[in-house]
Amino acid sequence: MKIRLRVNSRAVALLLAATVFLCGCISHAADRAELANVIKTIPPNGPFWKYGTLEMRRKTKKAGMSPVVFPHWSHRARYTCRVCHEELGISMRLGDTGISRSQYVAGKYCGACHDGVTAFTVQDGPARQCDKCHMKDTLALEKRFEAFAEGLPFARFGNGIDWAEALRSGAVRPQNALTVKKSIQQLPEKLASPMKLGTAAARSDVMFSHEEHFSELDCSACHPDIFNIKKKGTKAFTMENNIFGNYCGVCHMLVAFPMNDCKRCHSQMSGNAVP
Repeated sequence: MKIRLRVNSRAVALLLAATVFLCGCISHAADRAELANVIKTIPPNGPFWKYGTLEMRRKTKKAGMSPVVFPHWSHRARYTCRVCHEELGISMRLGDTGISRSQYVAGKYCGACHDGVTAFTVQDGPARQCDKCHMKDTLALEKRFEAFAEGLPFARFGNGIDWAEALRSGAVRPQNALTVKKSIQQLPEKLASPMKLGTAAARSDVMFSHEEHFSELDCSACHPDIFNIKKKGTKAFTMENNIFGNYCGVCHMLVAFPMNDCKRCHSQMSGNAVP
């Protein structure tokens, strides 16, 4: 049985603060010490269950309700990222979509599944289960995560699950679409081999796999909004920009394994993580 890290409320608060900090529209890079302090609050130093679990308060606070707590981990075991972020049209960037209850009830976004058939309903009536999303506390969710993660491949970073290995091994078998009518784009043959991305230090070059990312997403998820492939040059593609939620950091600071898991991308680097 794997022992998963638990921390006190102060550490959780630091993690939340770091997430808010990273999601902000930051136009300048912090110094190395500040970046290191932010990264230190991300797992494995923070709680595994919390990484990739979003708390949405902007609209619920005005309505006098508890925040919506959205656990990516429980959804991505059932569906690939393309289902929500492409088929259902939920933006990859936090807060862009602005989902409302009226849209749920109309069957859009989360309401496409939460209809009382595929998943619990949010429609008015005796079967409505609002408290499954609007959580006053997360104790039950934490216990669910412990049971959920127990049989899955372990990783030191992120939420403690190696999702790439889970896909390869068949430990999770997520659906690629909600309807059989949805056509899934095929990976272009020229992108099947890993692509070498040079860095300032040759020993830390990155071998980027389109194929691994394509198992979860289509090309349109990243291009052109996150990576504009029509514009040549990588001057702005820096580690600081990534850490502040741009480029790879759109996913790899909030949901996919975080960037303090350095060797997942920089396999030739010495050491394991940013200090």
